[in-house]
Amino acid sequence: MDSSNATPFFRFKPAAPILMFLLVLAAGCSESGPGISGQLTGAEGAEVRLAGLGARGFTDMDTVQADASGRFDIPAEALGALALDVYRVNVGKSHFFVIGDSLSSLQVTGNLPEPAGLITDLEVSGDAWTAGFTAFMQEIVQRSDSMAEAKKQMTQQGTTEEKIAGKKAYDAMRDRMMGFVKKTIRDHKNDPVGLMALEHLDLSADRALAKQVIDSTRTLMGHSAAHRNLSQRISTQPKPRQQARRNDLIKPGMPMPDISLNDPSGKQRALSDLRGKVVLVDFWASWCGPCRRENPNVVRAWNEYKDKGFEVFSVSLDKDVSKWERAIAQDGLIWPNHISDLRGWNSVATERFGISSIPHAILIDKDGTVVATHLRGSQLEAELEQLL
Repeated sequence: MDSSNATPFFRFKPAAPILMFLLVLAAGCSESGPGISGQLTGAEGAEVRLAGLGARGFTDMDTVQADASGRFDIPAEALGALALDVYRVNVGKSHFFVIGDSLSSLQVTGNLPEPAGLITDLEVSGDAWTAGFTAFMQEIVQRSDSMAEAKKQMTQQGTTEEKIAGKKAYDAMRDRMMGFVKKTIRDHKNDPVGLMALEHLDLSADRALAKQVIDSTRTLMGHSAAHRNLSQRISTQPKPRQQARRNDLIKPGMPMPDISLNDPSGKQRALSDLRGKVVLVDFWASWCGPCRRENPNVVRAWNEYKDKGFEVFSVSLDKDVSKWERAIAQDGLIWPNHISDLRGWNSVATERFGISSIPHAILIDKDGTVVATHLRGSQLEAELEQLL
């Protein structure tokens, strides 16, 4: 969290020296609630200031004094007429953040950091939103610490093979982190937990998901400076480079079109028959070297998650049925859902799904909605870990 008044109003960078711990406080307490109270070690006698978020950053609204034990109370009257939004509580030279309104009631305990800055050692009592976002941030901090340690070890590896292995381990942790962030956002896309979790999302690459959350939280938070801030940032994000996003006809958030073609034995199989399962639609061919090298990753994911409701629906751009069948056997693609019209790049599949290069993978959820595209390597398992 940036302690300055510049927007964005908070920012978390994985493995930063001071990690953000943003607290979410929902409305719904009694009107006679105590406002914001707490006791923080290191805050003895400190000035405690409540600041509201505006166009130019945070502006002080009310000031109280912590007592000799570090206890303070920002009374309910100080929150009078406040709308649900992000507020900053400055404790001496340190600070923490809440989301609250005129009905809010919040209690915090913890310790001021050294050096001064964002207060991360903080416990808060509140409602389900507070608990949900607190758990989210605790997980973010833990994963980020692990990533920082892995990155440090990666740079200290000796041989080339060790460095490559370390890089793969780090990338897998990063992919799992992003999978966790996306799952939290999807699970809380209608409430402030999902809105604030957007700060940890790649707003350019995951623009569609971010816009969904902005739209779904508009009724609850659309009046707030926090919502306006994020909405503006998302609208000004540059689109991903086109050369890095071929096969971009099908995007996350869209319903997946159906397709029905024959398997190698001549039996017709339809994607819609798998509704109710998480499905990877995998475009490949026996003659495609990168596809064959990617197949072990798909096999590993299928073996790990097939008993949890995961299926693979393989769409081949082959022309020769015997080569197609041989590649299926050689690569151990033992799931039953293989289809092709044996027309290569002239396949109906390339037109319907906008496929211009392979391998290409599209992950859809149990309702047939596209969750992610362009999945390679450990990215698939990171997404499945969150969905299943």
